[in-house]
Amino acid sequence: MQRQRKALLTAIAVAALGIVSLAKTSKLTGKMVGYDLMRHASKTTSLEQNQEVVILETTGQKQRYLKVVFSSVSTIQIEQKYFDGTLPLTVDVLRDHSCDEKSPRFVPQVSVDQIAGTYLLTDAFKTHPPARIKSLECYAAIYKKK
Repeated sequence: MQRQRKALLTAIAVAALGIVSLAKTSKLTGKMVGYDLMRHASKTTSLEQNQEVVILETTGQKQRYLKVVFSSVSTIQIEQKYFDGTLPLTVDVLRDHSCDEKSPRFVPQVSVDQIAGTYLLTDAFKTHPPARIKSLECYAAIYKKK
């Protein structure tokens, strides 16, 4: 019985790894419209995963605005130069339906009342924020060592 269980778990693990390795990765390029200030400001230097959640304005995609989640144990997932919204950011991603979002809210500056659940606009988009976005498709960034 124990051998069968071990064999079953091994088979499931191999199948899961096979599915992940066959998943279609994409390359996205876009300018950063906004970012989740709570996640950006609450990073720790421990071995916990830190996340950066950003909204990109893309061209050549089905949807113009996309949500991208970066995760790593580092306190820096994205170079600071992209946070003003003028330089295009290119990232390899996997589609992640679990973090899709409906009706995201953007603000030009953060107040205590609205810090949770909002995205802070980058400087380049403060004067012309995106029109109401009904839904955001979410993508997980794939970390690659340089």
